[in-house]
This record gives sequence, structure tokens and C-alpha cells, in this order.
Amino acid sequence: MRKWRRSARKRSWKKLSERFRCWRAAMRRHNRRRPVMRNLWNFGMLLCCWGTAWYWAMNYGGRSAWFCFYGAGLLFIYMGVGLWGMARTGRIRLRSDQTRAWSGEALKLDGQLMLGRGWVPSGWLMLEARWSSTVAGHRPIVVREVVRSSLSGTAAFTFHVPALPRGLYVLDHVHLKVSDAFGLLQFSRRATAGAHRLLVLPQPLTPAARPAAGAGDGVPRRTTPAAQQRQAASPFPYGTRPYTPGDPMNRIHWRSTARTGTLRAKETEQPEPDRLLVCVDAAGGRSNAAAFESALRAAGGLALPALQQGLSVRLAANDRQGQVREARGRESLPQLLELLAQLSCDGEHPVAALVQREALQAGAGIVVVTAQPDEQLLRLLCRLRPRAVHLVYIHGEGMPPDAVQVWRRQAGSAGVGFTAVSAARAGRTAEGGEGHGQAADPTAAGA
Repeated sequence: MRKWRRSARKRSWKKLSERFRCWRAAMRRHNRRRPVMRNLWNFGMLLCCWGTAWYWAMNYGGRSAWFCFYGAGLLFIYMGVGLWGMARTGRIRLRSDQTRAWSGEALKLDGQLMLGRGWVPSGWLMLEARWSSTVAGHRPIVVREVVRSSLSGTAAFTFHVPALPRGLYVLDHVHLKVSDAFGLLQFSRRATAGAHRLLVLPQPLTPAARPAAGAGDGVPRRTTPAAQQRQAASPFPYGTRPYTPGDPMNRIHWRSTARTGTLRAKETEQPEPDRLLVCVDAAGGRSNAAAFESALRAAGGLALPALQQGLSVRLAANDRQGQVREARGRESLPQLLELLAQLSCDGEHPVAALVQREALQAGAGIVVVTAQPDEQLLRLLCRLRPRAVHLVYIHGEGMPPDAVQVWRRQAGSAGVGFTAVSAARAGRTAEGGEGHGQAADPTAAGA
């Protein structure tokens, strides 16, 4: 009986939701047809007035009757010319197909509206552009601008876009709304705009939490060839593999051999001190979304000084796509910021799995930026501590100070560098680490 009631409730809710969807679709169709119906109503009323004035003038005569007849006729001709000249589909042309800007800064988009020949100047033109973000959870934005018409059929305009959060915004459509000076005619058409993208880059954190690689350096410094040869002579072990005939005896991992019963050899890698791995935690969904924006800014602030020193920076995230990008040199900073701008906080796997996978290809420096550290991550970083590992902890406003101190003590006992960054004051202060003191290059956005 209970199961039958539950199924009946589900069916009723399903029917109600379907009716609501049908009602919304009908309202959308009605809103689209509203200007057309209004124009037809005005045209019909004016036609009736013109016919009434003609009947009055022909049967009763008089100056007033003929004045109304000719006045209604002129308005009738005016509306006919307006219907022919203003009901045209315009074309929008922006100066660039892709525009870059910094998050939190307003920008202007210049363009040109082309209406073609035979255009009749109207009272006003209004452009309504809708931009949708590819980042999950970001709402689309609508920008409106009033344009002055001219006899040439072309008009220049400027979209004043407010400050936007980081992300990739794609132009969905542009609606052109036209009205005459008397408000008798109104048209709403979708203008041809083409494909345009607006890329809003996150501002690198300034001052950011710059992890210390040994004696307080932000990123691993370049080493001399002699130092690289010494490091290559004693590579770091990061795992074991089955023993292969010909391997030296000092490569045998005796503990794994005793545990498995078969010979196991140490798997080693040659460290590359001119590379830096930055792992961003993109898991957690809405619970991690508040601190995720600050984590992206911190990652950008970490990559900036490394690129300025000529290091190769590898940026990896544990989102659903598992995006990874590597760049070298200061001029390649926008490439990493593009990846940060399009990241979504929708990862399903813990950041420890990402660090373990990327550490096989990483160099000497490993930085993990997360708002949800755990014991598994600390144990993994403890095994990787010969590579100058650092943990950047992004904490929110409601986080008690004791929690930050607990993670700092645990990271210190594991031999891992630690920096705590407040999400509320991400752009001003950083606790437990030195700020890199470098502002982002304004020309990197290339707006």
C-alpha cells in the first residue's frame, strides 16, 4: 500500500512538472509574438480610424473630417514604410573574435551594427547580448546597449560589460529591438553575430603564498650542471618493480622482497630541478567551491615567479576532465591562466591520487593547493619530501584557528612545507609563508 502511494505521488509530481514546462514554453512563445501582435493591433486600429474619417468626410464633409482623413492617411503611410524599412535583420561585428580580461575588472567591447540598404531611421535601437559561461555554476550574463541609428544603415556601439568572475564566456545570441519615435511600431529580431568568446582570467594572488623550497625560496632555483650530475648519480626511489636480470644488487628493495616473496627492485627517476608541479584540488563540489576561487588565484601566483625564473611549470587539476598544461617562460603565463579560468569544481577523485600520478613526471618542486587536506595526502607528501614538497592550505572564514595550527604541526612533523591562505583575505595576506611580491603583468590578458 505504501509503495502504491509513493508511486502515485511520483506520477502526480511528474504530471505537475510537465504542465509547468508546457506553461513556460507557452509564455515564451507569447512573449516572442507580443511585439508582432501589438504592431498588427496598431495597424488595424489606424486602418479603422482612416476608414471612419473617410466615411465622415465623404458623407458629412467639413475641414475637420478631411484633416482627420489626411492625418490618418499620413500615419498609415508612415507605418507602412516603417514595416518595410525597420523589419530587417541586422549583423553584429565585434572587433575581435576572442577578448581577454582580468576577473573583477569591467571592460568595453566595441562593435558595429550593420542593417543594410533601405534602412529607415527609427527612434531608438537596443542591442541585448547574452553570454553563457562554460564553468559549471556560473550564471549567464545579459548586456544591453542603446544605439543611435543613421541613414547609412551602420552604427557603432560599445558594450559595457560589468566585472565578471573568471571563466570562458561564449556569445549565445544578440537580440535587436527597434522602435519608432512615436512608439507605434516595435520589432525584435535576432541579429547575426557569429562566434565570439570572452575569456576572463583569474588574478594571480598578490601577495601569494610562495612555498619555501629549503631556505625560504618560492620555487626551486636553477642548479649548476655539476649539481645536476650529483643528483643524477643518486636518484630518488619512488616505488618498486619486479627484478630484472642485470640490475645491481644495491637496487634490490629487501623489505618488498621479504613481503612479496619475489625479488623487487627500486624504481627510480632522475630529478629535474628546473621544473615545478602545481596540483590544484578541484574536488568537493559545492562544499569546496567557496575556497576554490582563492585556490586558483594562489596557483596563478605560484606559477608567476617560477615562469619569471625560466622554470617549466606543470599545472594539473583533478577535475572530471583531468586537465594538465605545461609552460615555460613569462610570456606563457596566459596559457596557464586559461586553464585556471576554465576549471570547474567537479572532481570526483581525491587530490592525493592526482599528486601520486603526476609525481612520476614532476621535477624537484611539488606544490599542492587544496582546501581539504587529509592524512592520505600528508603521508604521500612525506614520501616525496626529498623533492621540496609544499602544501598550500586554503581555509574559509568559519574555520577555527586551531584547525590551521593542527595542519601546520602535522605538515611540519612530516617534513612538508606549509602555508595557510585565508579565502576571505586571499588578495591581502598569507599566513605561514612569504609573499612573492610580484604583480601580474597587465599585458598578459591581452584584452
